[in-house]
Amino acid sequence: MKQTSLALLLTTALAAAPLAAQTVVTVNNTRIDSSAIDQQVINEQSNGQVADTPELRENIARRLVTRELMIQESRRLRLNESPEFKQIIERARTDARTSGEDRKPTFRQDWETFEGNVTAQALVAHILRSNPVTEAQVQQAYQEITNRYRGTQEVKLGEIILNNRDNAQKAIADLRRGRRFTDVARQYTIDTQSRANGGISPTFTPLKDLEEGAPMVYNAVKSLGQGKFTETPVENNGIFAIFYMEAKRPVRVPPFAQMKPQIQQDLQNLLIEQEIARLYQQANIY
Repeated sequence: MKQTSLALLLTTALAAAPLAAQTVVTVNNTRIDSSAIDQQVINEQSNGQVADTPELRENIARRLVTRELMIQESRRLRLNESPEFKQIIERARTDARTSGEDRKPTFRQDWETFEGNVTAQALVAHILRSNPVTEAQVQQAYQEITNRYRGTQEVKLGEIILNNRDNAQKAIADLRRGRRFTDVARQYTIDTQSRANGGISPTFTPLKDLEEGAPMVYNAVKSLGQGKFTETPVENNGIFAIFYMEAKRPVRVPPFAQMKPQIQQDLQNLLIEQEIARLYQQANIY
């Protein structure tokens, strides 16, 4: 990508956007304006309780930039001229006429969105056809996974999340008095999702993943014995956490046949991500 970094560009443009629609970002001379982002916000909110925040708008803007780059590349490769593409479009037009969708006031905008999505998906199909994931690649990736976790442990943790130190100390005091962790978690945690199961995670997490992805948590729990909890709360950005070791065991890597579909999907996703990164690198975004 040339010019300014995308994150700074989007943050500045979105902060400055007035009530009337204006261009937020230009992708290879194609403009994306604030009305497109407004519509996506409405769509997101219609699917659930999603707050309209600057972070949400920046995320949507990024997705629209990526989509536009994919559409442009798909058209450059003339994928929208293929028999498969034309068949999908014609079938959708017929369905719209039959159902009466083409007479709705929003049909033109809806159709443009649909056609753009199909055009972007044509690029995905092209990438995967041009670079098929082989059995040998899947087996190599599986071997790398088994090597990575060989001789390591995984843990099932409980956690109590709190928003102030006083409550963290009260929870620790209750645990020291012998109260069950699940009862203390239900009383104190601010994480409503985990409150239902008493703060205990339903799954195991490899310690190696924690060491690399969440070092503060790793350092707090790596030496905990089963049934023990962290006597000092872990603090980060004003949030306090108490961890509990529910169980610890050697990492159990599932057999190849079980992991094969997920590994294939991950390798395909990597191919797509690499191509999108290339498009960003070559794009003129301002």
